[in-house]
Amino acid sequence: MNPTTPLSNRAWLALLMLVVCLPRVTIDAYLPALPRMADALHAGDAQLQMTLTWYMAGYALSMLAAGPLSDRYGRRPVLLGGLALYVLATLACALADDVGVLVAARVAQALGGCSGTVIGRVIVRERFATADQGPMLSRISTGMALSPVLAPLAGSVVADACGWRGVFALLAAAGALALGLVWRHLPENLLPAGDAADAPGRRLVRTWLMLLGDRRFLRYALAIGFVYCTYFPFIAASSMLFQRGLHVSGRMYAAIFGVTVLGYVIGSNVFRRAGTRWPVDGMLAGAACVNLCGAAGLWAAHVAAPGGVAVGVAALVLPMFVVMVSVGIAIPACQFAVLQPFAGIAGTASGLFFFVQMALTAACGALQGRMEDGGAGPFVMLTVGASVGFALVCACLRPREAVTAGEVTG
Repeated sequence: MNPTTPLSNRAWLALLMLVVCLPRVTIDAYLPALPRMADALHAGDAQLQMTLTWYMAGYALSMLAAGPLSDRYGRRPVLLGGLALYVLATLACALADDVGVLVAARVAQALGGCSGTVIGRVIVRERFATADQGPMLSRISTGMALSPVLAPLAGSVVADACGWRGVFALLAAAGALALGLVWRHLPENLLPAGDAADAPGRRLVRTWLMLLGDRRFLRYALAIGFVYCTYFPFIAASSMLFQRGLHVSGRMYAAIFGVTVLGYVIGSNVFRRAGTRWPVDGMLAGAACVNLCGAAGLWAAHVAAPGGVAVGVAALVLPMFVVMVSVGIAIPACQFAVLQPFAGIAGTASGLFFFVQMALTAACGALQGRMEDGGAGPFVMLTVGASVGFALVCACLRPREAVTAGEVTG
């Protein structure tokens, strides 16, 4: 028996934003508390930063598994199972008394909660007309952009009032809310009729190989991976860098982080307004140019800025704001463009797409952990390198046809 009740489109948007944004909030809400977590668990700063890298590794594995599982068994059971695992793992994070336990719980947290990143966007592909999907994805991306603006601020307040464990308790409550809403409202009849629903195993591997051999798919998967890697090093390094190195408070760090991420909101709105009129690939090319300018400014500022706190913060934040504008354009553009030709295997295609993104991100985080020296140098170098990679993908892996977010392509 299906216990669901129908929702309006606006209510669907709110539910999908909760499901898709929860993993994003989980990345950012605990960032202001990282220094005090390191002290409480008697761990080094680099060890706590690795909880973020391992979360991204779990994120990547979740992306790879959730899509095929949802194609085979349906969106509802996979999403319910993922959210249940997320709630349990988040409670384990709240109770952890050792950094190893925290890392393991963070991986499980990502494996469960991040299924919503794939399935939520596939639901957009299945429930809304093609002409509405670009604006819908852009609104979800705007919600994801606002998440890191608001989550660190909320996390710093909760951490000050209840300690860092209270941050994870609040995330567990949010996961339980999402679990209840999905149980009540998401119907069971979303299983696609494509071949991916029939047989896993070798057919699934062949599907992955087919997608990886498709120039269009590879272009957008690599583009979103590289452009995210222009931002992730800042996420990983900024808490310790600003609070330990530049001696700003937790709440001030949360405000600085939020201001930086507002660039994403601007970029996402640029895509939402212009995406129906301009080819996606033209917008990606523009985003690559903006990204390169921001990365170049970051490099120049890092080399030239004196060591004062105010100057150091401005030297890092202003170029990162420019980078974030480009990220806000590129991410919804890639998400829209990549799924249009693969309606019959939308879950599998979406899962592999985000796996490539998060695998690149986890590799970037692991490299950053090896390079970490307590300063801004490693994150600046990785940001510049990823920016060059993003530009090369946009220039060299060109598709055969242009796509706009308003056209019907299948």
